Amino acid sequence: MYLEKPTINSILKGLKRLSVSDNTQFLLLIGENCKLNLEELVLSLNKAKHLFIGGVFPKVIYKNLTSDTGIIIKMINLDVVPIYFNSEEEFLNQYADYHEHKFTTAFTLIDGLSEKASDHLTTLFTHLGNNVRFFGGGVGCLETKDKGILLTNDGVFNTGTIVVFLNSNTRMDSKHGWQKSEGPFIVTKSEKNLIKELNWENAFEVYKKCLKETQNINLTKENFSTHSIHFPFGIYKEERDYIVRDPFDVNPNGHITCVGNIPENSLIDILAIEKEQLESISKIMISNCLVETKGTPIAIMFSCISRVKHLQNQFDEELEALNNELITKFPHCELEGALSIGEIYSSGEGYLELLNKSIVLGLAY
Repeated sequence: MYLEKPTINSILKGLKRLSVSDNTQFLLLIGENCKLNLEELVLSLNKAKHLFIGGVFPKVIYKNLTSDTGIIIKMINLDVVPIYFNSEEEFLNQYADYHEHKFTTAFTLIDGLSEKASDHLTTLFTHLGNNVRFFGGGVGCLETKDKGILLTNDGVFNTGTIVVFLNSNTRMDSKHGWQKSEGPFIVTKSEKNLIKELNWENAFEVYKKCLKETQNINLTKENFSTHSIHFPFGIYKEERDYIVRDPFDVNPNGHITCVGNIPENSLIDILAIEKEQLESISKIMISNCLVETKGTPIAIMFSCISRVKHLQNQFDEELEALNNELITKFPHCELEGALSIGEIYSSGEGYLELLNKSIVLGLAY
C-alpha cells in the first residue's frame, strides 16, 4: 500500500483496510520529508495494537515512481518479534531466545551512515552465517540530521539496526553494473569507513590526481561530493562482483569517508558504468527471482540513492523496466521499496557486506 503525504489518521485507516492475522506485522518505509511526528505515530500504532517496524529513507518506491513525502506499508508474517540492536551484546541478549528457530531470511534495516554499520553486519553474519539469506537497506536522511530513522513498538531510534526473521520462500538478487575504470590501488591505511592512504600516499591526493588524468576533472575538497558520486571505489573480490563503496566526503586531512568499511590492504579500483550494462539488469534480476507459482509474491526493492544521483534520467528508465518486467510475470504484483543509503544482500554464499550504488530485489512467495 502506498500513501502520498500521509497523516497518522490515514495510516491507521489504511491498516484497517488490510487483512490482519494474529502473526501479522507491518513494515513501514517512510520518505524523509513525510510530515509525520514519528513518536506520535508509534504511540498511535501501539494504542491500536498494531505490530510494526519501520525506517526513514531518502525516498520510497511505488511501481515506477519515487517520493520523499510518501509511505509504503507492507504486511509481513512473523513467528518471532523483530530485534533492534546497537551493539553485539544487545543482539545476543535478544537472539538467545530464537537461535534454535529455523529461518530462511533475515530482513535487515540499518543506519546506512553510521560508522558502526559494517560492525552490525559482522555481528549478524558471525551468529547467523550462511544459514540464512540477508536482504534489506540502509535507512537515513540526507537533508535532516539527528532525526529518528528507525521505529518499532518500543519507540523511535536515531541509529542502530533492526533485523526481522522470515520463514517464507524468498528469492533475491543484487546487481550494480559498475566496471573498472582505473586501478588497482592498495588501501595502505584506513579506519573503518575512512580511507587515509592509497598506495602509501594521501587518499585525496591520489584520487584527485587520477580524476584529473583520466577525466580532466579539477577535484577540490569543496566540489568533492559533486564529482565523487560518479566515480565510486570497488573492492576487488575474486570470482564475485565488486563491493562498491561510495566516497561522499573528504576531511581537512585528505581522508575520504565512504558508505561502508574499507579494510586495510584491500585492493580497490575506481569504477564507471556503461549504458549497455544497465539495459540487461531488469530481465536478469526478475528472472533470477522467479519461482513457478499460481500466487502473487510480495516484491520489495532497495536501490541506492547515490545510484539515482549518478544515473539521473536513466534511473527512471531502469525503474520502469524493472516494474514492467515484474508485472509481465505477475500482473497483480506491486513493486515497492525505497531509495536507500547502502543495500544489504547475501544469497547464503560468501560474506555479508553493505553494498553501495546497487539494486537489491526480493520476492517473497
